[in-house]
Amino acid sequence: MNNSKRIGAFFIDFIIIAIIYEIPFFILVVLPMIQGNNNANVIIPRTLLCVFFAFILFVFKDIFKNGSLGKKIMKLKIIDSETKENASLGKRILRNITWILSWIEFIVYLTSNKRIGDRLAKTDVVSIS
Repeated sequence: MNNSKRIGAFFIDFIIIAIIYEIPFFILVVLPMIQGNNNANVIIPRTLLCVFFAFILFVFKDIFKNGSLGKKIMKLKIIDSETKENASLGKRILRNITWILSWIEFIVYLTSNKRIGDRLAKTDVVSIS
């Protein structure tokens, strides 16, 4: 499979999640700060809540049958490494939990062409075109 397609799918997903994340962040953090509420006891928990929300979006981005919108656009899908069938919902979610390692996950992929999450969940991302 062409790695540029997979990286492209990642960036499409990242941009979509960033846009969705910005809505609650703007409402809960930016607007109150613009209005003069700079109380750290309010702003810090709200910021952490927004970051947690973004992480949850990232973990569940592949809940659709073949994977995320980025994968659909790039014509990729997630399969079970052993059966070569579509990966189960549980495996599609499990493979994304390792994104908590963020940059480590990305470096492992760039050096080995297989994410930690794919190894853990025993999944592969393949081209459907």
